[in-house]
Amino acid sequence: MTRKRFFVESAVPGEGTIDLGGDAAHHIEHVLRLRAGEEVELIDGVGGGWLGAIVETGTGTVRVRITGRLDAPAESSLNLSLALAFSRADRMDLVLRQATEIGVNRFIAFRSRRSQYGLTGRPAGKRLERWQRIAREAVCQCGRLNVPEMVILSDIREVLAKLDQWERSGNLLRILAFERGNGKGIVDLHRAFPRCMEVMVAVGPEGGWSSEEAELLTRNGFHAVHLGPRILRLETAAAIVLSSVQLLWGDLGA
Repeated sequence: MTRKRFFVESAVPGEGTIDLGGDAAHHIEHVLRLRAGEEVELIDGVGGGWLGAIVETGTGTVRVRITGRLDAPAESSLNLSLALAFSRADRMDLVLRQATEIGVNRFIAFRSRRSQYGLTGRPAGKRLERWQRIAREAVCQCGRLNVPEMVILSDIREVLAKLDQWERSGNLLRILAFERGNGKGIVDLHRAFPRCMEVMVAVGPEGGWSSEEAELLTRNGFHAVHLGPRILRLETAAAIVLSSVQLLWGDLGA
């Protein structure tokens, strides 16, 4: 039977016990109805993972004895980022969940020319809280140890301004999903750049990129690629391009 996995906010000791409360305790006691002796996994979202066994339940607290460490076989060696223009909230939620499962390390949201809204201040903070919950659920489900970094920026120019600070290797491959591209697909790009450790993918809103945004991105090193002859919904396009990237440069093709 697969061990259930839970996200922990507090530091996990290398040995001994830890007390789980809040949502984790409620889920263990009242939803899954786990009992003493059953094994669980605990993760902190920043690379730490532990094996444990339930010692005691009740009164809204679950005590877990730490029995070992988890390794990270589900983390890709590819440093993959997704820059996604603001679109309908439910579609962005789905893209984030799927992107986390596919292996994205950074999720950047911003307002593009054809986005119907932008987010700043308290609304942006509330949206980030929601995305954190979604990403944590996805990480627990898919076996990863790291929750993607998430940021909200004002526009595509601010995204471009931060690329250098995100780039680790000095060789970041920049991909623009563009329905009116130059006829090149992702496989063509792979032939030109067969080896890569870092990829940034930019996906536009439901209305697509404006010609000015596409020109700005290509001037700043983004390679425009098409995703086939069919018109794709936002969430479909994002899933296809991210999966293709992981297949060609990441761990789906390993």
